[in-house]
Amino acid sequence: MTDRLQMHLAAGSGPTFGVDDLACAAAGNLGFWSDEGLDVRWTPVFGGVAAVKALLDGAVDASYGGLGPVLKHRCEGHPVVIIVSMARGLAQNLVVQKAITVPAELRGATWALDGFGALSHHMARLVVRALGIAESEIRWEAVGPPPQRIARLLAGSIDASLIRVEEAVALSLDPANDLHTLLGFAELKKLVPVQPHGVLSTVESYAKTHPEHLDRLAAGMIRASRALHEDFDAFRSAYNHHVTVSVPADHVREIWRQERDSGGFAVDGELSAAHWGAQMKSFFELNPELPRIEMRDVIAGAHVQKALARLGWSGP
Repeated sequence: MTDRLQMHLAAGSGPTFGVDDLACAAAGNLGFWSDEGLDVRWTPVFGGVAAVKALLDGAVDASYGGLGPVLKHRCEGHPVVIIVSMARGLAQNLVVQKAITVPAELRGATWALDGFGALSHHMARLVVRALGIAESEIRWEAVGPPPQRIARLLAGSIDASLIRVEEAVALSLDPANDLHTLLGFAELKKLVPVQPHGVLSTVESYAKTHPEHLDRLAAGMIRASRALHEDFDAFRSAYNHHVTVSVPADHVREIWRQERDSGGFAVDGELSAAHWGAQMKSFFELNPELPRIEMRDVIAGAHVQKALARLGWSGP
């Protein structure tokens, strides 16, 4: 592939990538987008809501962020469409202050979010619902991305927050704090089996005028997800290159094992009707006030289908 194309993407994860965002990182640093003839430039923004805003403002060609903001904006009439899933779930833990020892003690707690409507808020709402706790019993605070939430946890000014699994591991290994993981990766997966996750999205006008860009974007993402699923060394390479939180090597391997064994990597771009039917059902249960849309209104699946016709179907 000799002709090279360029794309400008907004990263809702901010200036750093974590395990939750690793397929986006791997598509770049492991060379999959480059192999597809696509050069990607990132602009960091804080959260999926900001990523969609950058997209709608015309500041970027596509955006990475949680699926919730994309669905919400589409429900409200904005022309955003999902091109490919970055993952099939979250790699996060619920970290709390020492005084909170059982989930029931979350009632009345201050819970830090990236922002209202963001991925951290979406997942948090699903968690408290699964625990039988009313959202009104939580004091929600929009604090910012993980580093800001961790700082507030360490300062003791908030009680709980969902943070990336590698960050939770680092906190648990640091004797200088009393924080602990109330609900780990596996417990959250059982509690909330249909988890929100990151997607790459664009606007309809760009999709119509730049199909080849999006074909390459989707193919690179699928190849990256497959490499992360199949090869620990690829995962470790992407982790070491992009993740700023250092944890012992055995913990990195365990994080990879959990992601692989839970089917967390979107090895086929995850735009299936079964997956998205469950996602949209869950989303509208949380947001009954929004106008209903169908999967066909928001999923631009042709690019993933084209990539899979060339790469072949896989499966975790």
